[in-house]
Amino acid sequence: MDKQQYLPVVEKSWKAMVSAVHEDGMLGYVQPIGASPDAVNASSTEVYGVGAFLLAGTQLYEYLKKLK
Repeated sequence: MDKQQYLPVVEKSWKAMVSAVHEDGMLGYVQPIGASPDAVNASSTEVYGVGAFLLAGTQLYEYLKKLK
């Protein structure tokens, strides 16, 4: 992966994802299960959203370890 091209985008994306975590740990802005996209807001959450968030964080962590 081209670090100079992609790392700034990844960092910006991670910052946006972290900003969706509430003080109490709830993850907001998670799309509900359905046949089509629906509106979301800060209080929109689903149980599977946390798993996706943690998986993304794990992959970012592993990538950053390889850069050292």
